[in-house]
Amino acid sequence: MAWSAEELAAEELRQKHAFAVEWAKSPDDPYKAAYALFPHNPNRALLAGAKWPADPDVLAHKEKLQAENNGMGLLPTKADLARSLWERAHSKLTSDEDFTKMAKLYAEIMDFVPKQAKVNVSNNSEGGKVIQVVASDLDQDL
Repeated sequence: MAWSAEELAAEELRQKHAFAVEWAKSPDDPYKAAYALFPHNPNRALLAGAKWPADPDVLAHKEKLQAENNGMGLLPTKADLARSLWERAHSKLTSDEDFTKMAKLYAEIMDFVPKQAKVNVSNNSEGGKVIQVVASDLDQDL
């Protein structure tokens, strides 16, 4: 099935918008964004990574994303943060101590560790001091 010119243009625009989303996640590395979009086509990824950062459609979509939700739309989700932390924890460069810290943070993010409610206990009592004496069977003999 041959694609029409309009279908090709629409597909390329969809890919550029997807690239803008991925690029917004890692703004320092457009090639990483392109590879995430085209993992099985490295030639296409290299071409997109080289040319699309200056593309007007990509830049416009990226600005639109940044404007949405006061810039919150580009922050990583809980799953993105957990995945990134997990990958970094399993890096060959991560020390055992850092791995332990990252694993603990990962467990907190993924709610593996139950959150403890903060309770303020005050031992300061303004009322009179009261002692409660409980009756015992031995008291009857007295």
